Order: sequence, then structure tokens, then C-alpha cells
Amino acid sequence: MNNLEPTLFDSYRDLYRPYVNAVNNRLAKHQLYTSQWVVLRLISIKESCTLAELAKETRVEKPSVTRIIQKLMELGYVEIKQGEDKREKYVQLTERGAEVYASLQLELSSFFNELTVGIDSEDLETTRVVLNQILQKLLS
Repeated sequence: MNNLEPTLFDSYRDLYRPYVNAVNNRLAKHQLYTSQWVVLRLISIKESCTLAELAKETRVEKPSVTRIIQKLMELGYVEIKQGEDKREKYVQLTERGAEVYASLQLELSSFFNELTVGIDSEDLETTRVVLNQILQKLLS
């Protein structure tokens, strides 16, 4: 292999910033960034979860997740409910948060579909699988 040819990791790095910027541009109208979107999406999927679960699932430090949740609460997108154990607090979407999530999910799905038009679905699946395999090696 010629050392001047880009590696998979070069291609990923080249893709990352433009991807984040494009997604952030779509999230901005709701005062969100990608890191907040990831947390909002996870809360929507799980319906309710603790800060510890959010930190573990997103691989983000708990203090950072706490700041993200505080911002989402300020925006009126999430609320915290007390668990049966008074030490446990569960985060869930508010009605407004659910509406914003649904709207953004539609917009981002459409955007992602536009980005992948003309790319074979098998190639997309192979890419997803390969990236996941690399992630699993990094996490082990």
C-alpha cells in the first residue's frame, strides 16, 4: 500500500467534522448540539433512564452528562422523576421534548437518506458492521 493513500481512519477523520457541523446546523433551531441530541435520542429510545445509564451508553463522563441534562431541562425537553429508591433519578422526555425529538428525527432521517442516495445498501451495511467491529476492539 502506498503511504500516501488515505486509510479508513483518514477517511473517518475527514468525514467527522463536516458531519458534525451539518447535523449541528439542523439542530441549532432547537438550540441543540450533537452531544445533546445523542442524549435526547437515547432518552427517547429508552423512555426513561438514570444519569449513570446515560453516561455508560453514550460513553461520556457523568459530569458532562449532568451538564447536558441541565441544558435539556432549561430548554424544557426533559424532566427528572424520582425513582422508588430516593437516590435514583430518572430522566424522561417532556411533551415538548418528545415533539422536538420527533421533528428532528424526521429531518435528520431525511438528511441521512439524501447523503446515502446512490450508495448500495449492502455497502452501507458492511460499513456499519466494520465500524462497529472497530468500536468493539477499541472498547475491549
